[in-house]
This record gives sequence, structure tokens and C-alpha cells, in this order.
Amino acid sequence: MSIETALLPFSLNGKRAIVTGAASGIGKAAAQLFVESGARVLFADIDGDAAKIAADEVGADSAACDISDEQQVELLFSKAKTLFGGVDVLANVAAYRRKADTMAMPASEWDRMHEVTTKGTFLCMRQAIRIMREQPEGGSIVNVSSVSAQHPTIFSNMHYDSAKAGVDAMTRAAAIEFASDNIRVNSILPGGTASGGAAHMQSEFKISGPMTGKGRIALGRVSEPIEQARAILFLASPAASYITGHQLVVDGGYQVS
Repeated sequence: MSIETALLPFSLNGKRAIVTGAASGIGKAAAQLFVESGARVLFADIDGDAAKIAADEVGADSAACDISDEQQVELLFSKAKTLFGGVDVLANVAAYRRKADTMAMPASEWDRMHEVTTKGTFLCMRQAIRIMREQPEGGSIVNVSSVSAQHPTIFSNMHYDSAKAGVDAMTRAAAIEFASDNIRVNSILPGGTASGGAAHMQSEFKISGPMTGKGRIALGRVSEPIEQARAILFLASPAASYITGHQLVVDGGYQVS
């Protein structure tokens, strides 16, 4: 067997995909990797101009979408159906990434975090499932959660941790509910990643907490977005055809250190 043949299950050749949060960081890396793996991809982001720039780099399509807005989500998936005729893969990467002091944050900040990160993920999953259920081949959904959904990583992040825990709960629930429709639903749980969102948080707060302790990341560094994107590609691809309801931790050994 040739290497090319052995790697075919890891390909997305001919697949139709939507990636949210595709303008930067993990989302951009995943969307561009999907294109390189043979998929037709719609790059979606609340920053439509940045999404277009990222998509243009690889000759893909783009759309502006605030995933917390149900009407915008419906329009996003309608565009994908018009462009591609269906949706085989959804990578839910978009999230709200502002840190906020636990004791001082206004309730509105808590609400915005869950409105985008939890509700937005739900809205996108639901639209994808509506389309995938009509397809005999079903589809694959990969949600991006966080290692902090299972293990606290940094302080002033309680609203984010709880929102990501909700993403994992939805992943498990959807996996069991829609398995009979041949729809697989999984999530990855990144640890520290050198992404735009992380840099934004660092500029606003002095990052402190368990993950910042000496030796807490066993591999000794934070990940690059492409390392998270490869995990997303694996779960999205036929190589993971017998995996559903799984939370894949990609944290450089943080949880076991």
C-alpha cells in the first residue's frame, strides 16, 4: 500500500465544509487545512473582511456571521447550501474570548460569553444537523471546547470555562441523539495556543493561574494553531469514522503534568 493510499481516510476530498471563527487563529488554520485536504470550505467569521482575506489566500468562499444571531446563522448555512449543495463538515471554532474578573464582571459579560460560545455553537450545530439529516452520508461536526472545561487553567476565566463545559455537554448529547442519522459529533479541547484570542487576553490581563506554573505544560510550550487544526481535521475526516461523542484533549500534557 502506498503512502497516498494509506492517508486517503484523512482526506476531505470532495467534502463540503463550514468553519466558524475562520478569520484567525485555530479557525483560520483549520479552514485552510480543510482546503488543502480537498474540501470546499466556507470561511465564516464575525469579521467578514478578515474572513474574506483568509479565504482568498486559498481560493475559498467566505461570509460574515455573528453566530449568536440565529438569523445570521440561518443565512450562513443557506449560503453553504447554495454554493455547495449541502454540508458534510462543520467546525465550530468561533467563541468569545474576553477575560473578566470573577467578582467584578457585570452579568452582561457572563451573558455575552454564553450567548456566543454556548448558544452560538448550538445554533450552528442545529443548522448543520438539519442539513446533514437529509443526506444519506450524514456528516461530521467538530466543536472546539477547551481544556479549561475539565481543568481550571487561568484565573478570571470562570465564564469561559463554564461556557466551554456547555459545549462538551452539547457534543455528547448530539452525538447520541443523532448517531442514527450517521452524524458524528466530537470536540477538541485545546490547551494554551498561540492564537489571536490568547494574545488579546494577554494584552488585557496579566495571565496567571495553574497553567502558568513552571513545568505545568509537559511539552514545555503552548501549541501553534495548526497543531489544533490537525486534530480537528482528524475528527472531521473518515479516519475517525467510528468516533463520536469524544472530547480529544490537545494540551501538551497539561492535565497529566
